[in-house]
Amino acid sequence: EFHVAKGNLIGTYWNNIVPRGTASATKWVFVLASTASSKEGSFLWLCQSNKDLFCVSDQNPQFRPSTVQLPPETEMVHYSACQDAIWGLDSLGQIFIRTLSSSCPTGMHWTKLDLSQLGAVKLISLTCGNQHVWACDTSGGIYFRVGTQPLNPSLMLPAWIMIEPPIQPVGINLVSIHSSPNDQMLWAIDSKWNVHVRVGITDEMPVGTDWEHVPGLQACQLAISTRTVWARCPNGDVARRYGITDKNPAGDYWKKIPGNVSRLTVTPLDELWAISTSGSLLQRLTKTFSHSHSLQKNNDTSVLLHPDDFEDEWEVI
Repeated sequence: EFHVAKGNLIGTYWNNIVPRGTASATKWVFVLASTASSKEGSFLWLCQSNKDLFCVSDQNPQFRPSTVQLPPETEMVHYSACQDAIWGLDSLGQIFIRTLSSSCPTGMHWTKLDLSQLGAVKLISLTCGNQHVWACDTSGGIYFRVGTQPLNPSLMLPAWIMIEPPIQPVGINLVSIHSSPNDQMLWAIDSKWNVHVRVGITDEMPVGTDWEHVPGLQACQLAISTRTVWARCPNGDVARRYGITDKNPAGDYWKKIPGNVSRLTVTPLDELWAISTSGSLLQRLTKTFSHSHSLQKNNDTSVLLHPDDFEDEWEVI
């Protein structure tokens, strides 16, 4: 069989990264990318277990990690980070916030967040945008909060606003929530691995207006950049959602990319990182093969066309 590509081609390579000072056999279980507090590039937050946390800048060619002390006697089950804070959720549903700044990029200490407003509710997932935080509880309830810091400037406790979850059959609840770094997109996964998107999010209406089911695949994890949504399927496959616009927040279709991973994250600029099924840290590299001479002359094709935006397919001749 011969295969011909009508348009451009993207080559994908998952590069194994061994952070400086760690053994190549080190098994990682978690990776999270966020905007660096130093204003340049992205941070990667890495864990080997639920009792440790490391931070590394993707601007550091040696990827030398720094150790971040965790609150004593806590087992962290989830993290989310933005430019000025990292939020941690522990196994008891408590939230700890670590303020980040350019002068102290990985922060000084953790502050336990007062969750008394939520009563007996136990949170199981949270996500930080640039200014807003969303959370999900054990019964699928969704909460919205303005501000990523423990206290806002007026020293009032920012209130959690409860948002109606999507209408679902009995026994199916939302279990995880995922925001874009610029607060423009909010997606969620339910207990049957169905994907949902919050529609109607604007600067004037940051909580959005409704939920929409996103068909096409099941996902157990989502990773969202400022421009697109990536999904990790239950079998470890990775897919990208195409066609997302302000007017079409759910996009049009999913398309899988090469790779099989146990954890996935994406930087705000759409660079994918992952943990392999064997526990290695992986960075996705792409190369675009273009029919266009104008693109070939310019080495930095990313300025003109983002490689993942090519939607051309192979066809058999």
